[in-house]
Amino acid sequence: MNPEDLRLYFICGSNNVQRDALLVIEEALAHGVTMFQLREKGPGALEGEALTDFAAEIKHLCQKHSVPFIVNDDVPLAERVGADGIHLGQDDQKVTSLSSYFDDKIIGLSVRDHTELEQSDLSNVDYIGTGPVFPTHSKDDAGSTIGVEGLEAMRQQIGELPMVAIGGINSENFRSCLENGADGVSFISAIAQAENVGRAVKGFLG
Repeated sequence: MNPEDLRLYFICGSNNVQRDALLVIEEALAHGVTMFQLREKGPGALEGEALTDFAAEIKHLCQKHSVPFIVNDDVPLAERVGADGIHLGQDDQKVTSLSSYFDDKIIGLSVRDHTELEQSDLSNVDYIGTGPVFPTHSKDDAGSTIGVEGLEAMRQQIGELPMVAIGGINSENFRSCLENGADGVSFISAIAQAENVGRAVKGFLG
């Protein structure tokens, strides 16, 4: 994959926004988001046919704007809607057990620190997500922060493997992530809950 695809990585689910999620997602895509991940978790999360329909709509929007569409950890959903890739956590299905569908797809893996790196098989991984860099309220299971020092240390250990920073990133601290080894930064609330989505996206691309 092209590491530049990670530059502005928007993660969102139907319950992360205060208005129509599809409108928010399309606005973000139209203004410069470079990768999108559907992360449908928590209270009120869509399930079954409603989730499949929602994911299919997002895939269409991503195709319209030529942005890779990634699904978070729901492997059957990713296959069902023809997603461009999957992002897995340390406690999700192992990368090595994915079906042949993912042979030519983007595979992302969350790798927080040196311990998780040692336990991870990165042979089929296209990028890693590292963090939380800063405190975050968007993920209940995010764990303790690693700071930009953690990003720098991970970069030294993984070489040129693409890496996106995750967790608590906003307009005031995103540049420090890019300066300390991250190819890109990912957001949930900084875009999903922005009063002006287009302006928020453009601010992170400046």
